[in-house]
Amino acid sequence: MTASVPAPSTRRVTLILRVLGSLAIVFAAGIWIPPSLGLAASGATITAEARAQAQDIFESRCSACHGADGRGDGPAAGNLKPKPIDFHSRKWQSSVSDEKITRAIIYGGKAVGLSGQMAPNPDLESEPAVVGALVERIRKYTR
Repeated sequence: MTASVPAPSTRRVTLILRVLGSLAIVFAAGIWIPPSLGLAASGATITAEARAQAQDIFESRCSACHGADGRGDGPAAGNLKPKPIDFHSRKWQSSVSDEKITRAIIYGGKAVGLSGQMAPNPDLESEPAVVGALVERIRKYTR
């Protein structure tokens, strides 16, 4: 008696289900977040209004930990482990892409392998120019 070989369509379905199952595990673990369309890193036009909004957001959401000047020395930084990133660090600046900064801003630190203490800002996902202005601001700290 010989073993029957599944029909090609059954093999394809099995493969597809395995791939989808693997992707579900990856998503659930927070290992990978697919690129969102229209994010700042994709080239959104940064206007003066977006820069003003980014300034307000940085002051109200970011400076408590990262400090008003982006040195990671804000009033809440003393209680955090690990310490917030110093945006003036050339080593850090050269090690991170704009896309990773964008993802950290929108999805939080945990989404990019950093501290889960950095809160996500999902409301900014639909504001690519504002996120772009925040990334621009962070990049200017080493200039």
